[in-house]
Amino acid sequence: MQGRLPGFLSFKSAIDLVRIGRDHDGGYLISQIDIDNSDLLIGLGINDDWSFEEHFVAKKDVEVFAYDGSISQKHFFNQFIKSLTRIDNPKLALHSFFTLLRYRKFFSKKKVCHIEKYIGLNSNNQDYCTLSYILDSTKHENIFLKIDVEGSEYRFLDTLIFNQSRISGVVLELHDCDIHLETIKTFIKDFELKLVHIHANNYSPVRLDDQLPLVLELTFSKYCKLADETYLPHRFDMPNNRNESEIYLAIED
Repeated sequence: MQGRLPGFLSFKSAIDLVRIGRDHDGGYLISQIDIDNSDLLIGLGINDDWSFEEHFVAKKDVEVFAYDGSISQKHFFNQFIKSLTRIDNPKLALHSFFTLLRYRKFFSKKKVCHIEKYIGLNSNNQDYCTLSYILDSTKHENIFLKIDVEGSEYRFLDTLIFNQSRISGVVLELHDCDIHLETIKTFIKDFELKLVHIHANNYSPVRLDDQLPLVLELTFSKYCKLADETYLPHRFDMPNNRNESEIYLAIED
């Protein structure tokens, strides 16, 4: 499948991109030197996949703050109990059981913390908090951010810009790109970290008018060196949906 990006998303690839996280959906390409220089990992949105966080700390032993209000140990335990009633699908119970075990194993580590909050909305509701609040609560100066919050990212792009001096790298999943192109363009212009990789998520469609993918995964780097070329696709790229073809990207001149 072919996808096309507007010219303001042109970039040069980082020379040291590595894949962090599991194969297919949940893995992202980021710069190794940004990992090496980070002193904190903040994961915004984890659902039932924290493979990125696990792989990152295996490469660099940093603190992890993972934010997601939709899941908890109780949530995974209830899913497991519910799955036991599905005698027609014994694999579901096994999957739910191991998800619960993986959650307990990773988030019981001393330097790893799951905060059961949704990110982006400034609200009196205690289930929500802002990225500004998170960043103001820590003194770390080389923070890596993984952001996959299903559209709420547009609520705090300005916070990323305001705090960019404290950020070592970002992997940012942008949703509904067709209706947010001007916002994305402004963010790219104002964000000083280097755009070093783009991947289209093939779980979402491509707009027929101009072949724009509706969900894009962008990687930004503070410390990397740039190649002379743009590698699209990169050799470490994988389709998010392994049962569908990759979206091959071209960038307008």
